[in-house]
Amino acid sequence: MAAPRESARAPEEREMAERRDDLSKPRTTTDLPRRDFLRLSLGGAALLAGCGDDEIGDSASAGTSGSTGETTGGSGGASTSNGTSETSGGASESAGSTTGDGTSTGDPSTSGSSGDTSTTAVDTATSGTTTEGDTTTGDELCAGEVIAFDPEAIPLDDETFPLAVMAGEMKPTSIMVTVFIADGAPKTLRIWRKSQEDGFVELIHEAPMIPTPEGYAKLAVEGLCPGTWYYYGFFAGDPDAFTGRSIIGEVRTAIADDALETLTIAMTACNGSSLDWPALEVTADEYYDVFIHLGDMAYNDGAETLEEYRASWKKYLSVAGFKLAYARAGLYATWDDHEIDDNSNFDRETMDPQELQRRQNAMDAYFELVPIDAEGPNYRLWRSFRWGMTAEIIVLDCRYERRPSQKLYISALQMMFLKDRLLNSPCHFKIVMNSVPITNMPLPWDIAANDRWEGYPGQRKEVMDFITQNDITNVWFLSGDFHVCFVSRLEPSGSALANRTREIAVTGGNENPIPEILTQLNQPQFDYGTHKARGCVLTFDPMADAVNVRFIDPQSGVDLYNKSLTQA
Repeated sequence: MAAPRESARAPEEREMAERRDDLSKPRTTTDLPRRDFLRLSLGGAALLAGCGDDEIGDSASAGTSGSTGETTGGSGGASTSNGTSETSGGASESAGSTTGDGTSTGDPSTSGSSGDTSTTAVDTATSGTTTEGDTTTGDELCAGEVIAFDPEAIPLDDETFPLAVMAGEMKPTSIMVTVFIADGAPKTLRIWRKSQEDGFVELIHEAPMIPTPEGYAKLAVEGLCPGTWYYYGFFAGDPDAFTGRSIIGEVRTAIADDALETLTIAMTACNGSSLDWPALEVTADEYYDVFIHLGDMAYNDGAETLEEYRASWKKYLSVAGFKLAYARAGLYATWDDHEIDDNSNFDRETMDPQELQRRQNAMDAYFELVPIDAEGPNYRLWRSFRWGMTAEIIVLDCRYERRPSQKLYISALQMMFLKDRLLNSPCHFKIVMNSVPITNMPLPWDIAANDRWEGYPGQRKEVMDFITQNDITNVWFLSGDFHVCFVSRLEPSGSALANRTREIAVTGGNENPIPEILTQLNQPQFDYGTHKARGCVLTFDPMADAVNVRFIDPQSGVDLYNKSLTQA
């Protein structure tokens, strides 16, 4: 079967790949692009076909290294304009549904919302499991209709689809997709898997994408199979003769609730205003199941009206590196301050009506673009997603629930949610998307302590005490905001479990002027630290009880840090 990647790339993607020709080649003798080589080496040819519950590998040491600096060969219902919920698909879990063991798989505030439900063009089963006495395989249950369709042969239409395409909210049987359609006219969404024959695909799902008058379209797609890689794209023209297409995206559904396998995550934060992000470009050459953004995706400082925020977002989402990295896998996202403005302007307790309206404009612009299942005007951002028994990804809102006069960094409800997921998650790893670091930072960062967990010591202690007192192992915090990359323990000393809990911070764009002092002055708290932007790929391996952490040089593609870490 032909490699799926090169022919799917738009001209701007190919041009970027050529600029990084050396990075695109695997560290082997094959001619596959690096990402496809990693995909094959981790999961075998089934990954290219997209079988249900695809295995991602069961080796604790695949592509990892035991020392810093050593490089190895591989590691590896939506709101509509009228406020109703639009979903597409057959019977499956709704947002905020509860799994068999009682854990939440999403945002319960959005379940049961009103709105029309359309049916899939292709009838697909919602389960990839095999019951006793049933000889049907999971892959057969997840099969689509084989049709003659060559999406890569359809011309890329940058005028109609000028921005990144994104998929998100991945659950075992559902995803959410978003797209901006410049002409504001309905288009067609198709989701498919590769067929064994060139010019044919397994069509899994087809649905109309009906944008708002401003061109924004968001759709929840249900009836998919767990742990399965899908391709998706948006098409102009009649389905019998499409005239143009968007960039082709890839997304993997979350693995089944009882599955246990490695999970590879690419993460970034703090894109910056330069619109030149080599760290995103080098990340796009890696294999990852999930892409995580920890905030400051766009620097919208100075915008006030809804149209000004939209214009700023369009500037960011039109960058080639952004488009490519986001098309490689589904997205879980949280936000920080620059999605609205610099943090100094956003004490909600002192905002006047004009500032409150500005904040609302920023939130409206964010949620119409990013695949997050939340409805305005208040948009609850915090939620969680399970990847089988491997990991629960807990998404926090560390910015817009703050109440300084009440010493609240997050609301009481969000604190209850965080404790519940930490305590009751059945997963081996609890991954907390934290936005702003919780680590006890050394000087000179203490001058800005009020802008992070340390500025709210009561709630920080509450979280840490809860982890220690309940012996909650394998909590891993992921953060951004500081324009640095580091691997830390939450406290510089102490044997308590929370003190030894690790945090991994990243910047993919903006860089901190503070020099390299984290590792020089504060060992053993910081295993790694740099003020430079880096690609970052994490592999959570429950079988090895370890997390492989890689920080990648954007210029050379070399791993500057590559270690398999445990909590000890």
